[in-house]
Amino acid sequence: MARVSLTFISLTSIALLAGCVSFKEIYLADGSKGYNVNCSGSGMNYSHCLEKAGEICSTRGYQILNQQGEVVSLTNAVREFEARTKINTVSHTFQSGAVATRNLFIKCKQ
Repeated sequence: MARVSLTFISLTSIALLAGCVSFKEIYLADGSKGYNVNCSGSGMNYSHCLEKAGEICSTRGYQILNQQGEVVSLTNAVREFEARTKINTVSHTFQSGAVATRNLFIKCKQ
């Protein structure tokens, strides 16, 4: 069981570090549709978010509404993940490094 937990944590850590660009449709305060583009991970940067924004809105273009980002230590990110999944095993995991979180909020032009 400990080996499975260690493997799971290791794979999760790699996924957090590598990251991938994703987006979620959201509704803005005025009722219009917008997008939250997430390009978190140490292998990503805001240019990846901008590229995805271009794919989403295509030739219409887009307006950047907000940009958020921070660097979170890997230990804190794993601790938060474990708290949300409520793993009931006793184990000791040692990580180092950081996880960068980045979000870009956009609205496609008409």
